[in-house]
Amino acid sequence: MSVTIFQVAEARGVQRNDHGAVTMAEFMRVGLPIMGGCQVCGATIAAGNAAPSKSGYLRCASGCVGDDGFETVADFEAWCKEEDGE
Repeated sequence: MSVTIFQVAEARGVQRNDHGAVTMAEFMRVGLPIMGGCQVCGATIAAGNAAPSKSGYLRCASGCVGDDGFETVADFEAWCKEEDGE
């Protein structure tokens, strides 16, 4: 299974509010989307079921991401640095 956007957000330090929820503002603060559309099937996906992919687009974590996802947050962050030329 591929890492999800929510797992990346947690690793980047999103904070929960007084109700235990993570707000859209927190996702924005760490540079991640809270919702999007799957590049493959077009489904609306949220951070918990959206996987970052090597194409640079979100995909469904439960199937559409296939081998183009990342096994760990560290793998995703390393890919991001490489894509940014760092």
